[in-house]
Amino acid sequence: MKKTFFLIPVLGLMFSCSGEKRPADQSPEVIQEQTQAIEESTQKLDESIKSSEYEMEKTQGEIDSLLNNI
Repeated sequence: MKKTFFLIPVLGLMFSCSGEKRPADQSPEVIQEQTQAIEESTQKLDESIKSSEYEMEKTQGEIDSLLNNI
């Protein structure tokens, strides 16, 4: 009985590990293009964040100057 309990998981592992090897879905060229696109979008996001921060500081300064006049 104990042998049956040990045999079932071992057979399951053998079947799960015996799959076919598949070639890579993507070539290195495709991966490089994707990496480049990600880097470009990251740079654009950084520029947008810096621009937004500048606008927020500018607006906050304007708000502060208006509140000082009250």
